[in-house]
Amino acid sequence: MKGMKLYNRSTIYNLALKTFGPEAQALKLMEEAAELAAAAARNMNGLGNEVDLAGELADVEIMIEQFRLNGMGLMIDFHKQKKLERLAERLGVTYAEE
Repeated sequence: MKGMKLYNRSTIYNLALKTFGPEAQALKLMEEAAELAAAAARNMNGLGNEVDLAGELADVEIMIEQFRLNGMGLMIDFHKQKKLERLAERLGVTYAEE
């Protein structure tokens, strides 16, 4: 890889958004989420494996990180906080941020 320019995660995410556009990235998120759901179902049915599931989880996580970087980070954090509080309540505990 001599002479190749190295790009960090944020730069790659920004490049993907610039190259493909926000609509294409939204469609890609839907595709990756569907693949994750299918991999999870296969894993639960004994037809899949954790390696494939982990790969699909990584794909969805990458797409989520792109959406965070594209201005949805605070909104995601807000909703995540509320959902964690609700989960804690169902578990009979109080959620405290780390």
